[in-house]
Amino acid sequence: MSAPAKTAKAIAVTSSKGNQEKWCENGIWYKLDLFGYEALAEVFCSYLLSKWEIPFPTVSYHMQTMTVDGRIRTGCSSADFLAPGHSVITAAQLLRRYVGSDYRAVIASLPSDKQRIYWLAETVTHITGLTDFGSYLTLLFEIDTLFANDDRHLNNIAVLQTADGRFDYCPIFDLGASVLSNTQVCRYDIAPRALLSSLRAAPFSMNFTRMLHTAQSLYGAHLHICRADVDAALQTLLPELAAYYPARDRGDICDRVSCVMKTRLPLFCTENV
Repeated sequence: MSAPAKTAKAIAVTSSKGNQEKWCENGIWYKLDLFGYEALAEVFCSYLLSKWEIPFPTVSYHMQTMTVDGRIRTGCSSADFLAPGHSVITAAQLLRRYVGSDYRAVIASLPSDKQRIYWLAETVTHITGLTDFGSYLTLLFEIDTLFANDDRHLNNIAVLQTADGRFDYCPIFDLGASVLSNTQVCRYDIAPRALLSSLRAAPFSMNFTRMLHTAQSLYGAHLHICRADVDAALQTLLPELAAYYPARDRGDICDRVSCVMKTRLPLFCTENV
């Protein structure tokens, strides 16, 4: 699938990983690969989430090839989920606005992982009135654990705010750092299992399994997986997505994504049909 040629400069959006080019045109957001195969990660993860009953909305992504400043680039696209008058407010913005600029020190002063997760969930609930935010946060952590997304910093946790100041749950988006997609850090010459063991879960720099079980002990389990969907996606969808990348990398990409999924699935109660 190809997008119209883009000749103007794309917007450079700053994240903890760097500056990623993205822009909105005619109600569609386009995002270019930056460090590896982020577009594949977005599409693969969003496809699986679309197959399961998720208690909060998710964003669907589609692979794209785009001509940008005369070069053919690989990326992905998604529909703009913001209604007129709505804006995305990150957890970092909320905490700065209502707790103060020293909110990180407040979090760091808490003596346990459980208290840090509880404080974040309950503070955002108090600010926004979103009574299920603890469940929403836990679902984010479950998704991050399943797909090995290590980029869930406080600017990638967000709510929606309407023009009249009310809050709502933000669709779950931005899984581009999943499945070892950053090949500058997660290099091809390192075994996928070794890469997985070195990852830490944001926003509290925790072991993924500990983060998962701690959040679930507070707010329950919310991600229910069908293993057959994962197997089918690895067999059919993954090779189709990998075909967007150089032939020399396709086997490595498929091996890495498969390793992530097969390693993480045992952490969840899965349905086999």
